Amino acid sequence: MREPSTAEQNTQIGLKFLFRKGASPSAPLIVFIHGRAGTREVMWLFERCIPPEAAIVSFEAPLPDTEGGWSWWDIARPDSVGEGSAAAADRVVTALQRFEKEFSLTPRNRIAIGFSQGAALLSVALQRGRLDVAGVGLLAGFVIPVEGPLPIVTPVSLFVVHGSLDEIVPIERAQKGVQYL
Repeated sequence: MREPSTAEQNTQIGLKFLFRKGASPSAPLIVFIHGRAGTREVMWLFERCIPPEAAIVSFEAPLPDTEGGWSWWDIARPDSVGEGSAAAADRVVTALQRFEKEFSLTPRNRIAIGFSQGAALLSVALQRGRLDVAGVGLLAGFVIPVEGPLPIVTPVSLFVVHGSLDEIVPIERAQKGVQYL
């Protein structure tokens, strides 16, 4: 059963979220990161693909979007994508750490799944070595290259899926991201 975060938890964790408790504190944890103009609810259509013993958390971006919903960085400022995505990635990683602490979780593994802008955010967290996960799913998204020396990170399983008729993020952009990673 999905449970919304409380106002107190939003403050403690740093982001609003929906969650489903796992069968135990060490159950796998699935992290959903929505795309631009999304909400903490939109990624739950994937719940039916998640084993019932796994825990799930779906964070909500903090910035109101002009299209409704929420965004991870200020899309009105194209020059802020690198800076905004890095700040958003840090915020999600910190929220995830606080979430696990708040609920006394010690997941045996984590899988993060991001859609569109959420996939881009995860690509930044992954490149910066901040994302402690066994696998990452990038759905209909893109990769934001991180400048500067990158940390050596433990390899993760990477799943990328993209539609050939996507009108928002062209498939060529997704393919370049896969090659970059």
